[in-house]
Amino acid sequence: MVSVPAQWTGLFRMDTDDDGARHFLRLDPSGYLPPSTDGLANRAAMPAGVRAGWRTNGGTLTVAGHGAEGCAPYDVVVNGRRMHRLPAAGPHLHEVDLADVPPHSTVVLWLPHFGDFTLQQATFEGGTVTPALEEGPRWITYGSSITHCQQADGPTQTWPALVAARNGWQLTNLGLAGECQLDPAAADTIAQTPADIISLCVGINSYNAATFSERTYAGAVQGFIATVRRAHPHVPMVVISPVLSLPREDKPNAVGWTLADYRAATANVVAQLRRRGDSRLHCIDGASVLTAQEAFERLPDTLHPDTAGYAIMAARLAPRLAAALA
Repeated sequence: MVSVPAQWTGLFRMDTDDDGARHFLRLDPSGYLPPSTDGLANRAAMPAGVRAGWRTNGGTLTVAGHGAEGCAPYDVVVNGRRMHRLPAAGPHLHEVDLADVPPHSTVVLWLPHFGDFTLQQATFEGGTVTPALEEGPRWITYGSSITHCQQADGPTQTWPALVAARNGWQLTNLGLAGECQLDPAAADTIAQTPADIISLCVGINSYNAATFSERTYAGAVQGFIATVRRAHPHVPMVVISPVLSLPREDKPNAVGWTLADYRAATANVVAQLRRRGDSRLHCIDGASVLTAQEAFERLPDTLHPDTAGYAIMAARLAPRLAAALA
């Protein structure tokens, strides 16, 4: 029997402690400015979208690690279908019997998308096992908790994972709950990462934290896009303005702006940059991603979609993002 360790995708870097615990970094930590970016670093260390795959005729998947209380689970996908969901909270060791999979199957392990987490082991042991290399366009998506998808039941039910599966794309998920504040560390990470299509879902965290005002928001969005565009001059880039959050649409925040104001300003930045010649830059109106009725029904806390809400988002966004790539 051959034991094959995991080869990870969807991350910037993996660090290993002396005791073998592995930490998955989705952003380049050289761009952090502690203490102001401590929350950003915490969110970027949660392995949303991080996964590994094996080609196999059958065997045993062994996974061991430690997740904080409330940590999201692992998902095990066989030939595109989720077959197992494994708890990751607390110390754990799972041995998953996959002896009966069809010949030449692809097994993919998705790490927990939300929660503090370290991994001790992820190996597949079988008679014929090799790492599975992903194919398809490389997609980076940046955003807030609505892209991080804390409320999704599992890592394959986030809207980015669903879009990637539907479109046949290789996902890098830079959803950063509460920390989508147009940080240089995020822009520089995207600039360093190979991509065939990039999406940026911005505005909601800026509204909630009143980070940017009428004077500063547009310039921050423009600067973020400019950093990414210099590194990826020909890559289609889609900016998604905030999805509906009914109590926030007309409620001014601490700097006097409503969520509708941030949405309009986001669209205006894209329109101006397109007029200046960036024909590969596109905008999706976040208000068109969920209807008002869906926002009422599928956002239990008025801000974050539930699992069914993320599925609706994926169904709406997948074809529009694919059209931008095409």
